[in-house]
Amino acid sequence: MWYFTPYILLPLAAVLLALGAMRLAWPYRRLPVAKVFLGLMFSTIWWSMCHALELSNATIAGKVLLSNIQYISVVSVPLLWLLFALCYTDRAHLLPRSVLYSLILLQSGFLIGAWTNGWHRLMWPRVELTYTAGGLWVLTGPHGPLWYASVLSAYAMVFAGTVLMINQAIRSQSLYRAQAISLVVGALLPWAASMLFVTGLSPIPFVDPTPVAFALGGLAFTVAMQRYRALDLLPAARERIVDQMPDAIIVLDMHDRIIDLNPAAQAILSATTDVLGKSLARVAPPWLIEQVRDRYEGQFEVQQTGETGTTTYDLRCTTLRDRDGSPAGRIFVLRDITLFKQAAQALQEAKEAAEAASQAKSAFLSMMSHELRTPLTAILGYSEFLREDLLNRDLHSLTSDLDRIITAGRHLLTLINDILDYARLEANAVTIHPEPVHMSTLINEVVMTLQGLAKQGQNTITVTVEPDLPPVLADPVRLRQVLLNLVGNACKFTGQGEIRVHCYRSTTAEIQIDVSDTGIGIAADQLQHLFKPFVQVDNGPTRRYGGTGLGLAICQRLCQVMGGAILVTSEPGRGSTFSVRLPITGVPSAPCEVSQEDG
Repeated sequence: MWYFTPYILLPLAAVLLALGAMRLAWPYRRLPVAKVFLGLMFSTIWWSMCHALELSNATIAGKVLLSNIQYISVVSVPLLWLLFALCYTDRAHLLPRSVLYSLILLQSGFLIGAWTNGWHRLMWPRVELTYTAGGLWVLTGPHGPLWYASVLSAYAMVFAGTVLMINQAIRSQSLYRAQAISLVVGALLPWAASMLFVTGLSPIPFVDPTPVAFALGGLAFTVAMQRYRALDLLPAARERIVDQMPDAIIVLDMHDRIIDLNPAAQAILSATTDVLGKSLARVAPPWLIEQVRDRYEGQFEVQQTGETGTTTYDLRCTTLRDRDGSPAGRIFVLRDITLFKQAAQALQEAKEAAEAASQAKSAFLSMMSHELRTPLTAILGYSEFLREDLLNRDLHSLTSDLDRIITAGRHLLTLINDILDYARLEANAVTIHPEPVHMSTLINEVVMTLQGLAKQGQNTITVTVEPDLPPVLADPVRLRQVLLNLVGNACKFTGQGEIRVHCYRSTTAEIQIDVSDTGIGIAADQLQHLFKPFVQVDNGPTRRYGGTGLGLAICQRLCQVMGGAILVTSEPGRGSTFSVRLPITGVPSAPCEVSQEDG
C-alpha cells in the first residue's frame, strides 16, 4: 500500500542535489578522484530514492524489501568516501589492494547479513510497523550485534576519510585551502547527520537524514568544483608538480609577504617553510630584493655572483589578480640558465672562430691563386712565343714538347681560376652585371667552343632552342661560365654518346636549360653531395677524370646569385641531366661587393 507523505521531499531533494553534483563532475570523469566521486554520488542517489520509496510504503513486507535494497548504498557509501579522501589527498598507496578487497568483503558481509536477517535475526531481532504521531508508517525494533558492527565499520571509514581531509586542509597551501575546507564541510555533514539519527537526537524522528546529508555534502563538493575547481588541480598534483620543479617559485601578497614557495625557492632563500607570512625583504638575499623591486610583469635576466662564481637566472614576474581582476600579489619564477648561457657563449665563440677560419681560408686561396696565376701566365706567354718562333724557323719537331707545356699550363690555369672564383664566391666578393641575354646566341657560342672537346670523345652535340624565347636578364659572362662547365662535364664524362642542350620556357617567369648526356651517370647516394666543393663523381683512388671538384659548386653559387637555381637528375650508366632555371624578368641585387681583382 502506497501513500504520500511530505517527508519524501527531503530524500528527493537529495537526489536532485546529487544529480547536479554528478553533472558538474562529469567533465572530469577521466580523473581517478572524479570516478570515485561519481560513484559516491550515484550511491547517494540510490540511497535517497530507496529511502523515499520506503517512506511512501505502508506495508511491513514492502518496507523490509526497500530497506534491504537501500542497504546496498548504506554499506558502499562509507567505503567510497574513504576512497575519495585517499585519492584527493594522494594517499591511495596507503590502502593496499589486499586491504581494499578485505573492506569490500566486510561490507558485502554486512549486506548479506541484512538480506538474510529473517533467518538469523542478527541485524534486527524484531521488526514492527508503527504509525507515528506525524502520520508516518515506520519500521521499529531493536538492533542486533551485526547492525552495531556495520555501524562501527562505517563510522571508522568515514572517520578515517574525514581525518585525511581535515589534515589536508590544515597543511594545504593558501591557494588550495578554500577548496579543502569546503570538502571538509561536505564530509562533516553526513557524519553529524548519521550520529544524530543513531542516537535518536534527529529533529525528524524515524527519518534517516544521512542520505540527505551526503547529498548536501555533494552540494559542498559541487561548490568546491565550481568555485575552487577542486577536481581541476588537486593539492596532491600541486605537490608533485610545483614542489618538484627545478624552477624557484615565490608568491607574494600585496604587502610583499611570502604566502607560498617551493623547495627550489627555499634553496635560493636558504630558508624553510617558516618564512611563510614574513616579508621578502627579511628573508631574501639583497641581490634578489633589488631585482624584484617594483617589478610586476615581464621577463628579465639577472645575475648573482657568489663564492662559486656567477649564476644567471631567467626571472619571470606575473601579477596575481583576484576574482574581480584587482591586483592581489605577485608571482616570481626563477630559472637557472647558467649552463644555457655558457653553452650559447661557447657556440657563439665557435661560430666566430669558424667564420674567421673560413675567411682566412678564402683569403689564403685568393692570395695563392693570384700568386700562382701571375708566374703561370708568364710561362704560358713565353711558351707560346717560343712555339711561334720555332714554327717560323721550320723546327716543327721541337714544337711537340712546347704543346704539352702549353696544354698542361692552360689546364693548371683553369684549375687556379676555379679556386679563385670559388674563394670570391665564398667571400661574397662576386657581383653580377645583368643585361638582356638571348639564349639562342649564347648557347650556340658555348657549343661551338666545345665542339673540339666533344669530337675527342666521339660525341655529338644536339641543340634545341624553343622559338620566340624572351631574353633572360642575367650576367652573360657568368651564364656562359655555367654553361661551359655543364656542357664540358657532359663531354668529359661521356664517350661515343650524345649531349643534348634544350632551352625552353618552363613557366611564365622562368626559362630552363637542360644539359643531358648519355655518360656514366651519378649514383643516388652521391647526388646529395654533388654541389659540395672538392667533390667529384669519380672520387676513387684510380680516378680517370681530372679536376678540382669545384665546377658544380661554382655553378650553383652563380645561379643563385643570378636569381636562379640548378637541379640534377641522374641514373648510373644511363646519363645525367643538369637543369638551369633563370628568371625572365628581374634579378635580385647582388648580396656582395664588387671585386676588382683579376690577377
